[in-house]
Amino acid sequence: MKTIHNFSLLSLLVSLLVLPVSCSLTGEDPVDGGETLEGDMTIEVDEPLIRADGNSYATITVKVGGVEVKEGVTFYDATTNKPVEIPNMQFSTDTPGKYSFWAAYRTKHSGTVSITAISAAIPVLPEDPSPSSSDFTRKVLIQQYTGTGCGYCPFMINLLRSFAASPVNKDKYVLAAIHTYNQSDPAYISAPIDGAMGVGGYPWVCLDLDKTAKWSNYNNFNGFQELFNSEYNSAKAKAGIAVSSVLDGNQLVVKMGIKAAENGDYGMALWVLEDGIKAKQSNNGASSTEGYDTHNNCVRLIIGQNSSKDFTGERVSLKAGESVERYFLLDLDDNWVSENLHVLGIVNTLNPSGDAFTTNNVVDCPANGSVAYSYNK
Repeated sequence: MKTIHNFSLLSLLVSLLVLPVSCSLTGEDPVDGGETLEGDMTIEVDEPLIRADGNSYATITVKVGGVEVKEGVTFYDATTNKPVEIPNMQFSTDTPGKYSFWAAYRTKHSGTVSITAISAAIPVLPEDPSPSSSDFTRKVLIQQYTGTGCGYCPFMINLLRSFAASPVNKDKYVLAAIHTYNQSDPAYISAPIDGAMGVGGYPWVCLDLDKTAKWSNYNNFNGFQELFNSEYNSAKAKAGIAVSSVLDGNQLVVKMGIKAAENGDYGMALWVLEDGIKAKQSNNGASSTEGYDTHNNCVRLIIGQNSSKDFTGERVSLKAGESVERYFLLDLDDNWVSENLHVLGIVNTLNPSGDAFTTNNVVDCPANGSVAYSYNK
């Protein structure tokens, strides 16, 4: 199985994707022994995220015209353009931070590559329990659009609680509560995902980031169940998802992997949710022994917003059996309770109609936890 490694650094919602880079060059360079190398000079790194412990390292590979070069290469700091020593093409450090380099060989020079060193342990994905299989389990993403100032939202909360209590729905969905109704809500999120999903009022529910799979009638449980069944059965899982995360103070380090069941383009997205947020909920007469003033599954951060109308994540192209792995380094808000956080790994694909990307699969991973690829039995 082929695995593609990528890295995303998210700090205050700014992302950095590290990939091999190059610049087009002309001319020829002789090497020892009389061999001449022609073509572009490239630089790439095998581990764009390392631990700042002085022992962990990332190996840098430099090529000219596709031929690896190890002797006669000089590295430069991309910020200062001053030479730096990287013995044996292996970079290590005991100081956390982001480091960027470019390389020169004779008359040629490369593009820039970046390495981030962190104090936390590097998350590792669980071992794939069935490497040769692509029969993945599938879950539906239920988006609940709500807010503490919405007086009719407790009625939808009751419907969703009844839905969760039904054994036929067990292990078939993940719930994300998106508080976009009122800005005074302590769980309010400003990302305009409600507009992207065509939310026409509150309460409102959408399935799988599909604005056509919507529900607002909180008095019709059977109708919602039918909508969910239709969505769940509309497609097989085109990809499996594995996630591992590590908390380090106010930073959350996440590694996400997706494994394709078929050829295609995939959108990778990551959401951070928080449980246990206490806030008085407006209520226009709904009744529940559980109450409504503790808010769970509240979406705090959405990684994968491409525009104000597109939250389906950055695209990666995979063939059946291939996988891609990506790191995320997230700075957490001081008001978030880190031990109450969990992470959604989301894969979006073209819907059966082929006219839009919608969610095909989702997993829920606790902070300081991991979730392996899951297969049908």
